Amino acid sequence: MKRQNKSNKNWSHKHDYPEEEIWQTGHLIAQLIATRLRAFRSYDKHGYSGNFSSMEKWNKALDKMIYAFELYAHGTIAPEEQEAF
Repeated sequence: MKRQNKSNKNWSHKHDYPEEEIWQTGHLIAQLIATRLRAFRSYDKHGYSGNFSSMEKWNKALDKMIYAFELYAHGTIAPEEQEAF
């Protein structure tokens, strides 16, 4: 479904997004979060959250978050990626 142009006189929010995105908003958001966490994980970080005692533990926590969001978004994790978790 294609997004409609808002210039229509009878425009409403009802047609802002494809129906699939509306009904599966949680999955869409989980996909967005997972990809951004992956990008963040790959950055050369100069520190870690104060709740962790080392960068290794911080990266492990990020891996768990990525795993959780990927699992929610897709219902499964690719076999080659399962080893990382």
